[in-house]
Amino acid sequence: CWEEMEKKAMTLLQEEMAHHTLLRESWEAAREAWERRQHGLTLPPGFKARHGIAIMVYTNSSNTLYLELNQAVRTGGGSRELYLRHFPFKALHFYLTRALQLLRGSGGCSGEVVFRGVGSLRFEPKMLGDVVRLGHFASSSLDKEVAHTFGNATLFSLRTCFGVRIQAFSVFPKELE
Repeated sequence: CWEEMEKKAMTLLQEEMAHHTLLRESWEAAREAWERRQHGLTLPPGFKARHGIAIMVYTNSSNTLYLELNQAVRTGGGSRELYLRHFPFKALHFYLTRALQLLRGSGGCSGEVVFRGVGSLRFEPKMLGDVVRLGHFASSSLDKEVAHTFGNATLFSLRTCFGVRIQAFSVFPKELE
């Protein structure tokens, strides 16, 4: 399926950028940043510039696009028709998902512990160690103190199987994402 989407995604991205100014501006800024950043990175086979750009778009918390993407991901999967007609970030979602898949590789579950601070949600699991599905992309940090700067209503300590170290791709590498 990803091979088919890879063929369609660039055209789709152009269409989506034509209808969403912030997406277009964010993509262009990230593309320029990627041109400077990509040199010296060791990238897995199949990893293209657009995958790195998608990570940089998402990690740029100086604008609200990551919030819009997360909201769309939470609400856009109600049905196939709803997704096809109304989900505004199909290409970005694909490139970001594919980037993380390529960076993760086939190494299995690392079980690495990461932290996520949230300021707007107070969450208490029924039992310590419960499985939690966040339902959207969620940046986290290897550094607990960095995570606290994003909010302290809830501090998640997560043992992740799907997390990927993206510090080298992040707009803010000091956040240890």
